[in-house]
Amino acid sequence: MVDEGTQVLEAPRPTVPESALLIARMRHGQGTLARVAATVNNHGVDRLTYISTESGTATVELTVQPRDAARVEAKLRRMVEVFEVTRTPGA
Repeated sequence: MVDEGTQVLEAPRPTVPESALLIARMRHGQGTLARVAATVNNHGVDRLTYISTESGTATVELTVQPRDAARVEAKLRRMVEVFEVTRTPGA
């Protein structure tokens, strides 16, 4: 677009892909949060929430980049403490 001799460039904004939400239910113990953090360290994790209960269980919620969702889910499933992992696209 040209306006009064000044050239103005309009660049399209990159679309930000939606994140995937992974929820893992697991057994809580000493060092569990550290193991989860070390497991997902090399991947595009935007947010990690760890909630433990008095009954010895924990819930981990991870918001990850879509390109890393399948890999992070597979790594969480291999952890001994994990009972189940669910994935919700578009968090």
